[in-house]
Amino acid sequence: MTASPRLLRHAGAPRRPAAPLLTLALLIALPAGAATSTATRPQLSSSEQGSYTVASFLGSWSPGTVGTKSTGDYVVSPSGPYKTVQAAVNAAIKAGGTTRKYIQIKAGTYTGLVVIPSGVPLTVYGDSQTGVVLQLGAHYAMTGSAFRSAVGNAADFGSGAPSRVSSYYNDCGGRSTLGTNCTATVVSYASQLQVKNLTIQNTYGENNAAANGQHQAVAYLNNGGDQVQLDTVRLLGNQDTLWLAGSGKRTHVRNSFIQGDVDFIFGDMTAVFDACEIRYTNARTSTGVVAAPSHVLGNKGFLFKGGSFTTTGGSNSVSFARQWTQNGGTTGQMIVREVNLGGHIKKTAPWADWNSSNPVNYGSAGNRRLAEYANTGSGAAP
Repeated sequence: MTASPRLLRHAGAPRRPAAPLLTLALLIALPAGAATSTATRPQLSSSEQGSYTVASFLGSWSPGTVGTKSTGDYVVSPSGPYKTVQAAVNAAIKAGGTTRKYIQIKAGTYTGLVVIPSGVPLTVYGDSQTGVVLQLGAHYAMTGSAFRSAVGNAADFGSGAPSRVSSYYNDCGGRSTLGTNCTATVVSYASQLQVKNLTIQNTYGENNAAANGQHQAVAYLNNGGDQVQLDTVRLLGNQDTLWLAGSGKRTHVRNSFIQGDVDFIFGDMTAVFDACEIRYTNARTSTGVVAAPSHVLGNKGFLFKGGSFTTTGGSNSVSFARQWTQNGGTTGQMIVREVNLGGHIKKTAPWADWNSSNPVNYGSAGNRRLAEYANTGSGAAP
């Protein structure tokens, strides 16, 4: 993905006031405080918003509560029995079976790569959302040898590891330049994966002069797993913090915190962000883009419901999204509803063109690609 966001078009003329005789009817039809829908800031009507709900996005899957054990089946701590998360994952996968296994991570900062292959349903959980940190500083332009050095713990990725684990490590470690898909701190392929109560961070960026807003550095990549749950997690990075890759697959993110500055939530997977805080950080750039959806036309995309869009600074300078042309066109979908929006969100035209050849595609009635409903806060539509 490229980096710098494009300037947006200005909003069109405001809607003409209703005739006096229609005023009462309009007040009855519109929800209290309803924003005016414009060409560059479309709003769902009260009659159509029911088609853009958590249930309509997730379909037959209704995520339940992510449960944990007081003591996990595999316990990771600086003193053992497993000193790295990868070692515990490897052991759980090797054990096999179809019964869910629980990996508990004790307080501490764990530096290195975590690859979670498919094979066994896993719940990976920390003892503290802020006190358990999984981190790595990999980035787009890093060499393979530098990647291996940063990851460390080579024994976790050797011939005794699950094949998906060792093949990912060997592929990335052998590259002259990593590219985006080798930068993740945690990469998972597993369906029905549950991650709860911890922090995943890509540490590359804010104070690195080489970054200059250009180097992608992923914190978490879901690479094709379906029915994945992220519950009460913190995902920290700058550009490309959260990558959800897998057309038609589903991720549910609940009560979580996601931070970044450029395209920091992106991909073609269907995802619901339920009561989450989405934080734009202005440490590197005064303008930015929250998301880069790339869903094919007809697929569901990103739904943000409840929660808030916050900032470390900035006013009227950040776009909701630009539609990544990963799948051949600007068809990505993102719906923002009932969210408290900070004043950093652009007021009149918060959706950005990918570039001059790929302008915003808002969709149409029945298949809205970019739209809002009943948002509040200083960044909400007037």
